[in-house]
Amino acid sequence: APYDTYTVGPEGNLVLTQTAYEPAGLLVFNDILNNPQDMYIKDDLLYVADTGNKRIVRIHMDGNFEVLVSNLLEPTGIHVDENNQIYVADRSAKKIYIYDETLTLIREIDRPLEPIFGLNSPFIPTKVSSGPRGVIYVVGEGSVSGVMQFNQYGEFLGYLATNPTQTSLYRQILEFFNQNLAPITPVSPDNLTVDAKGSVYTTSKTSNMPLKKFNIASRIVLSPAHFGETTPNSVFINDFGNIYSITEKGIIHEYDTNGNLLFVFGKENQQSEVLGLFSKAVDIVVDSNNNLIVLDAGRGQIQILERSEFTALVHEGLKSLNQGIYNVAEWERVLRMNSVFALANSVIARTYYRTGDYKTAMFYYEIANDKLGYSDAFWQVRNQFLQNYLGVFLSIGIVLVIAYYVLKQFDKKYQIYDPIRKTSARLDEFKIYRELKLGLQVFRHPLNTFHYIKHQKKASVKSALILYALYVILNILTVLLTAFLFNDTNLDNYNVLSSFVSSLGLLMLFVFANYLIASLFNGEGWFKDVFIATAYALMPYILFSVPLIILSHAFTLNEVFIFQALLFLRDAWVIILILLMVLEVHNYSVGELIKNILLTIFTMAVIVAIMLLIYLLVNQMFDYFMSIIKEVWIRVTS
Repeated sequence: APYDTYTVGPEGNLVLTQTAYEPAGLLVFNDILNNPQDMYIKDDLLYVADTGNKRIVRIHMDGNFEVLVSNLLEPTGIHVDENNQIYVADRSAKKIYIYDETLTLIREIDRPLEPIFGLNSPFIPTKVSSGPRGVIYVVGEGSVSGVMQFNQYGEFLGYLATNPTQTSLYRQILEFFNQNLAPITPVSPDNLTVDAKGSVYTTSKTSNMPLKKFNIASRIVLSPAHFGETTPNSVFINDFGNIYSITEKGIIHEYDTNGNLLFVFGKENQQSEVLGLFSKAVDIVVDSNNNLIVLDAGRGQIQILERSEFTALVHEGLKSLNQGIYNVAEWERVLRMNSVFALANSVIARTYYRTGDYKTAMFYYEIANDKLGYSDAFWQVRNQFLQNYLGVFLSIGIVLVIAYYVLKQFDKKYQIYDPIRKTSARLDEFKIYRELKLGLQVFRHPLNTFHYIKHQKKASVKSALILYALYVILNILTVLLTAFLFNDTNLDNYNVLSSFVSSLGLLMLFVFANYLIASLFNGEGWFKDVFIATAYALMPYILFSVPLIILSHAFTLNEVFIFQALLFLRDAWVIILILLMVLEVHNYSVGELIKNILLTIFTMAVIVAIMLLIYLLVNQMFDYFMSIIKEVWIRVTS
């Protein structure tokens, strides 16, 4: 294939996969169609709005075609219902034409006269479709209220599938202060299709949710992720609910019925006619063999893309899934062909979950990066564990509490803790032990602790280095050991050295910038004081990181608020201690503290910018000298 095919990998990003569809040939060549704008398939017969030739043609799979309707003005939309009635949207005529099976014109739909249509609303139909109960859906140029609905007699029913508007922060602020602003006009839909259940799918030229599924209440129930620079201009639903879209540049997306991306592929080629590439793709449909048929308005062609063996295997699995059949064997075959196919791992995980094998389900959910499913499975595992061992843990807890009070009484009478007290006293003889022990006082008396560090020299550079080392190690361990549910880092791409440099570098940058600003604005602390005191301000992180890592393995997403609150408290505590450190070490007032912190942050940003500039200049100089050396070498050798 002249294009690469991508799917969603375990981390939610696009990864290369097997070719999903291979170019199989042309169904219609350039001399038949002229700027066609729409296509519909029914019983493997293609109905095409041949816009440039002002007609509707029907094309058979062997390439034969017949003209059904001619003498139109600008047909841009075509649809055929279950009764073989043909609906044509004629843009220039500003009408919808409906023909019966014998090609007799049975109805025309003009601009509605009903007040709810809108006095100044335009009626320039470009696409048309129909759904259950004979409802006719029309997309119109400039129809900002959404898709127009008509009953089978051509009477206007109202609007559906209005695009939501996006409000900027600036506008929200103005509206908050009661500023009278012009209303935001929604973007009108470009194309649509209706599935068997009556749900309406629309495409729009919007950066946010360009492809949407609306229910009969006009609520958005699905908006699959779209990858690429251009928005889709056509959408199609196959017989088992898969969603297909194509952009003008020929980028094709295929989703399952839940909006999970299966494949994305294709690219534009306006210069040469390469099979599988398109000049201006305008529509996509799927035949009974699940092969893709693409209408290229730029070349007036219809191309066929044949489904690959791998895609057929995925489709069989999806059909079973839609019927409520969880066939592990089918999806394991998919994984044997592509081990990073995220949907396969997710389906296998759901299968094991349904059968009660929650630990295996957790394994596959983690591979699929499905945190919600993993959380549900882990909740079941945790629940079973608590049911089995909760009584044991409660008994152990009660025994420990009783033992604590009993031993406490024994100690009063027999001093059984004397060996521990003597060991602690001997450790107190070591200066480094006393210095590290000082870190515990920062929780109860932070200002006193920083006073001891500055004035009584109760801490040294050696103890500070130990605390910095512990901070960096715990920072790395937090990334490596935090449970999957609360860990957003891609461990496959995680660089320990980079993490070491960035975490320690940020601290040293703060120490240097803070001392620099303090020396300019009456700060009393020396560089050594700031260096040591900053290390002691990290004590909440050092002391509570390990318990938080352990807790992450005990919580599910139901307790995510508790876990995030604990993380926030730990980090906020560190920030508060840093502020108190600056206040005490430099003997500042609150106003001077705020000034110092703001200038410190600014100085850090300036230093980073200067270092980045130096790095870029050194790189350019290196490239320049290397080019000179290569030039000299070439001249010498030649």
